[in-house]
Amino acid sequence: MKEPAASKSAARARAAPQRAEPEPEAEPEAAPQANLERVSVIPELERVYEPIETQMAALNDYLATEFSSTEPFLHELLMHVAHYRGKQIRPACLFLAARAVGGRISRDHVKCAAVIELIHTATLVHDDVLDEAKLRRRVETVNRRWGERAAVLIGDFIYSRGFTISTEVQGVSGMLAATTHTICEGELLQVGSAFQFDLSEATYLEIIRKKTAVLYGIACRIGARLSGASETVQQIFDEYGQALGMAFQISDDALDLTGDEHVVGKSLGTDILKGKMTLPLIRAREIIKGGKLEEYLWLLKTPHAQGAQVRVLRMLATNGVLDDVHRASVSYVNEAASILDRLSENKVRESFEALERFITERRQ
Repeated sequence: MKEPAASKSAARARAAPQRAEPEPEAEPEAAPQANLERVSVIPELERVYEPIETQMAALNDYLATEFSSTEPFLHELLMHVAHYRGKQIRPACLFLAARAVGGRISRDHVKCAAVIELIHTATLVHDDVLDEAKLRRRVETVNRRWGERAAVLIGDFIYSRGFTISTEVQGVSGMLAATTHTICEGELLQVGSAFQFDLSEATYLEIIRKKTAVLYGIACRIGARLSGASETVQQIFDEYGQALGMAFQISDDALDLTGDEHVVGKSLGTDILKGKMTLPLIRAREIIKGGKLEEYLWLLKTPHAQGAQVRVLRMLATNGVLDDVHRASVSYVNEAASILDRLSENKVRESFEALERFITERRQ
């Protein structure tokens, strides 16, 4: 097997500084009634999905049967949540890892990719409850339309269905259950640290590793595992996925402050309102000095005050914090690329590089 070509540079992307002015909240659209068996692909991700188009189609066929029920109210909820499906990067990572090691992709891969997507979807439903979000994938959140109890229960229902499917594939149910346990730990750690304005960067990184990065890691690991990869190769993919997940969440936290709801398609600006000290806010705390720091901390403590969020965003922009946070995200992507370079063979390197570029440049 040949050593991969020097392609690390493809991942060393640089994006322009992000816009700091908030946009008006987008109005939710009515949930479309289109066929859910296919999901439109963002143009920037076409290269990512190219070698796994057949598997992604099989995944969405499988999921179409999962988001249905003979019980009318449950079916209505599931059909609504089905529209939360977006980029499907995590299951794509599973299929790409399988392709990378050259193994056969089986029905077990599709089932595990579905479980990964179901776990992710359940976390979105529950996150919207915690954040009191109104918009997800450009449609109303479950909690806004049907209330918190329905949202919590449908999230639990989706989790339980994912765990049931995982028992149909030998050797993965324990891994997926442990991953979900870690995700819940991360979410609880974040809830418990709300409005802790002295939160350390190390604690923030631990939160996002648990609540986001581990699911990317396990997706990559399982994809390689089911295709017969050695434990060493599985570990490489796990580390790769986690590094990607860290970059993705840092980017996501920046988008919560600077993104356009019409582009991102979900409620933004909730982190400041809920007292979440994300990396942009932590880095700003370390950079801003003197009386400006006192003003900054006061704004964080009174997020509902008129103009508070706009003033925070201006402080972040004028002190170079947004560029600094973008560099942190790029650093994790570069780390991921270096991890993948440890493989002696990678049959879908270009797709992984396209995914790395997307994460560093993403606006949605």
